Order: sequence, then C-alpha cells, then structure tokens
Amino acid sequence: MTAPTRLLGSADPFAYSSSLMWDALEHVPDLQPGAYASSVFAKMRRESRLAAILAGYTLQIRRATWRLDPAGCRPEVVKQVADDLGLAVAGDDEPGAARTTGVSWNDHLRSALLFLPYGHMDHELLAEVDDSGRARLVGLAERMPHTVADIKQDPKTGAFLGITQDGVWTKDAPQIPADRLAHYVHDKEGSWAGTSLFRSSYGPWFLKTELVKIHATSARRFSMGVPTVEWQQGSNPTPEQVSRAQQLASAARAGEESGASLPPGASLVLRGLTGSVVDALAFIKFLNTEMAIAALMPHIDLGTSETGSRAVASTFVDSWLLALQSIADEIADVATRQIVARVVGWNWNDEPVPRVVASGIGAQRDVTAESLQLLLSSGALTPDPRLEEYIRREWRLPEREEMAEPKAQAPGVDLPGNDGTGTDTDAPADGSDPEQSSVAARQADLDWGLFGGAQASALDDQPTLFDTGEIDLAAFAPA
Repeated sequence: MTAPTRLLGSADPFAYSSSLMWDALEHVPDLQPGAYASSVFAKMRRESRLAAILAGYTLQIRRATWRLDPAGCRPEVVKQVADDLGLAVAGDDEPGAARTTGVSWNDHLRSALLFLPYGHMDHELLAEVDDSGRARLVGLAERMPHTVADIKQDPKTGAFLGITQDGVWTKDAPQIPADRLAHYVHDKEGSWAGTSLFRSSYGPWFLKTELVKIHATSARRFSMGVPTVEWQQGSNPTPEQVSRAQQLASAARAGEESGASLPPGASLVLRGLTGSVVDALAFIKFLNTEMAIAALMPHIDLGTSETGSRAVASTFVDSWLLALQSIADEIADVATRQIVARVVGWNWNDEPVPRVVASGIGAQRDVTAESLQLLLSSGALTPDPRLEEYIRREWRLPEREEMAEPKAQAPGVDLPGNDGTGTDTDAPADGSDPEQSSVAARQADLDWGLFGGAQASALDDQPTLFDTGEIDLAAFAPA
C-alpha cells in the first residue's frame, strides 16, 4: 500500500467565486457571506431576546479562568508569552502587578467572541522589537466582518490563506496573509466565513420583527376603538352634516377638555373590534421560545411559563455549559496556534509552545464555613497563613494583628509555671527552649480554633486524601 502524498480533489469549488464570498448551500440571499449578511446579523444581535442569549454565552466564557499552561516549555518562553498576552500562568498563584500596556486578554476575548453572531472574526497581529532584540506582541487589531470582502483559501487543502478588506483589489494573494492573522471561525463547514450562532434563529427573528410592528400598529389603531358618527333612523342628515360628522370623527382625540357638538339625531360612538383575531402575543412568545431552543438555552424561559421544574432546568443548563466549554476550547486552540505559536516562532526555533486553556465555565463555588470544614477535615486543605488571608479577604474580616504572648493558659497548652510554683513542669526533654515550644503549641491550637481542623498530634496516624501508600480499610469498619 502506497501512502497518499498529494490530493486529487478540492476542498469546496463552490465556496467562493472569483472575488466574492459565496456559500452554495445558503438558500437565503440576504445571508450570503459578506457585508450584507453581517448587517443582518448586526440587527439580530441587538434584538432583545437574541441579545440576552448572546450575553449568556459571552459573559460566561469571559468570566472563566483563562491561563497559560506551561507544561513542557522553558520558563523564559512561558514568561514572555504570558506577559505579551496578559495571561496568568497555570500553577502560579502569586498575583503580579497590573499591566497598563500591551495586549489585554479580556478585551481581546470580548472581541474574539464576535465570531459567534457573525460566524467569523479576524485580528491582525502587531509586534515591535525591544532593546534586547526580542519581538513582542503589542496589538491584536480588530478586522470586523463587515469590512471583509474576500476570504482566500487553498483550493486543494482548504487551508486558510488570508483576507482582503473592502476597497482593496487583489486577484490572487490576500491583502492580509494568514500568518499575520488570528482567524476565529464558528461551525466551519467548508467556508472560512463560518456559521453564525443566530443562523437557525433567522426565521423566528424575521417573523417576530414583522409581527411586533403589526401588533404595535393594531394596538395604536384599535386599543381605544374607531370613532364613528351614527344617525338615528329617520334623521335624514344633509350632505354637509355628513361631511362635518366625518371630519369630527377623524379629528377625535382623548383629552381633559375634549368635546364635540352634534346635530339632533347624531351620536359619536367608539367602535371596537368584533369577532376573533390572531393572538399576536402568544405567537411572539412561541417565536422567542424557538430562538432560545435554537441556541440551546430553553432554560431562559423557565419561571415565565406554567411548566418546568428544578430538575429540568439543571438538565438544560448542563448541556448548555458543555456547549460553552466547547466554544471556549475552540477559542483557546486558535489563540494557541495562531497567536502563541507565532510569538514563540518570532524569537526561538523548534521551541515547544505553551497552551492557552480555559476552565471553570459556569462554576460558582461559595466559600462557606461548612465547605472549609469539609475540606480541612478530609485533609484536602491544610491551615496556613495564605489560606487565612484569603478567608479574611473574602469575608471582609479585619486583618490579623501581631499577637503578644498571652498570660492566660491557651486551651490544651501547658504554659510555664502552670503548677503554681513558677517553674516549667512540662519542659521539653530534648533541652529546647520551653517558651518557644509553648508558643508553637499555642499557635497550633489557635489554628485549630480558627479553621476547625484537627490538631496535628491527633492526625498523625489518620489517613488523608494525600496518602500515597496503602490504606487499611479495616480502620473504618464499624465496631
């Protein structure tokens, strides 16, 4: 068997025409890739229901924990990439100083997430060489979808070659080549223009837009009724009276001093609708539900309907969070391949590349006394000064002051002279300073009182979550 070393087919010969983007499978002309489709999706992302759906996606992804995974990479490389992108390094809990220059990852992430409504989003890389000769990433400039006139791809492999913006004519080579771009694309199906998150909501959105206008017009026209002038039988009004009655009915307005004078036999009547009409509000609610389902967010309607339960909401949210994590992983992969790899390639040869990773999407763990007690008693956490500082900061407790040696006896600690004779009855057998031993024991008891964990002496022989040896389960058997 011979390994294939060349391609015989093509990626998608109908994906693009000579100079304009074109999707042969898109049956709605207004949604063909390009500036017009971008204007449609721009309108959709500002509609109230779709704006809430988009915020549900973007805000959850933005509040996730984004870090740089240094596994397999030299510290020098990791430090420069982390500094250029403004990302923390995984495993490094020491917060650094605030950055005021260079790339802001949070701002870049906000911009990159525009690939959800538009289908794709480009950023052009900008670097500058510092005094040491290192190329540093200083900018990721937005190239908005509505400015992109053409997306170039390799006809054989389908590889992304670059973009050309409006007002620039290039027959073959793109205006901005791929090695200068970070190209985020959502649901790529042959076309590097991608598929908008709102594509499946276009039908409901279009009908809702028209129906809302119709409902507003009907409410304005018929909510107070239609003024009419009715004549009693046998009144025989003259043509002039009929004309003036028509003018009066057309000019009728509600007001504190509104009034009308009619000839004998005439009366002004407000006529309302008769018969059944379409329930526009119920249909609008149905369209809202369809848009939520298309975006995997049916839970957004829970609490506003007559049905639903907590268990159902949990199932909906779980599947939605999986979709969010998938999108975050997609962003992290593009950032690693098209940004981090290029920063490393500018400065080193054949160097492993640190990865951008996202975690904690949808996670919200409150620090409670019960959760701390459980973690400490299980051995997953140990009381230390940094943990105490974190708890005091999160619970807004006062900072810990320097403690002087107490005169009274601490719980469970024998202080010098506790037998009333003024001598230390429990002096250490090894000859160490009894005062220092007492202070250390007192500090251990204070940690026990603060964190609710067990004293070290009581835990020496108990198994913990971090034991690497075998655990005798017989110790846990009931008596």
